[in-house]
Amino acid sequence: MPKKYADYFQDTILTIPDSFVNVKTGETKAITSKIVEQVAYHAKNNTLNHLVFSALHDYLHHPKPVQVNRQSEHVILEELVELKRLLLQHGNDSSKSLNEYTIKSPREQNQASVGMKEIDDLLEAFGG
Repeated sequence: MPKKYADYFQDTILTIPDSFVNVKTGETKAITSKIVEQVAYHAKNNTLNHLVFSALHDYLHHPKPVQVNRQSEHVILEELVELKRLLLQHGNDSSKSLNEYTIKSPREQNQASVGMKEIDDLLEAFGG
């Protein structure tokens, strides 16, 4: 059953349903307890308008998280391979630990997927 929260100071009333439709993706999402807690808190403190407009501002003005596609994954891997080559050519002190990592270029991988763990391990070996 939907519950109404009111900020009488700002003349704002918000009814919380069981779910909502994300207007960017079209997906139906359940209302979480965290959402209910925040709405109740801001209604009690007469800041419900601020919550709504803060959420709208973040929703509309923050960039979407970067989605890594297959092509950009290959570009990243190529750059990592080149970094390894440069470090090994210049006799980096950590080159001994780098030799235990076998990195293949995307052409050598035959479409094998590179996991984030392998990239994390590689970056850790480079001191990043």
